[in-house]
Amino acid sequence: MIKSARNRWAIRLLNVLLFLAIFVAVGRALGDPYHWVNDALADKLADLIYGYGNVGGEEIDDVYFYIDVVSVVAIATVLYLIVVKLIRILRNRTRQR
Repeated sequence: MIKSARNRWAIRLLNVLLFLAIFVAVGRALGDPYHWVNDALADKLADLIYGYGNVGGEEIDDVYFYIDVVSVVAIATVLYLIVVKLIRILRNRTRQR
């Protein structure tokens, strides 16, 4: 039982490390959000979050950061789920042989 508990923790740790690797890769691949986020969208989101008339330079920077983090998390999650599904399919195919 101790061996199986260690295996579960090792698998969990590898899953976390896989997600972090995908997260970093996606973040690096997307690059600076100022290049791929529309300025009008950022302005509208800043008005929505902070209220009309209360938006300055720091608030716009915060909105770009929020958009970047949410986008990277969403894309990394989808890619992680695809990779895990592919690993399971490959494991099942090798067991059947």
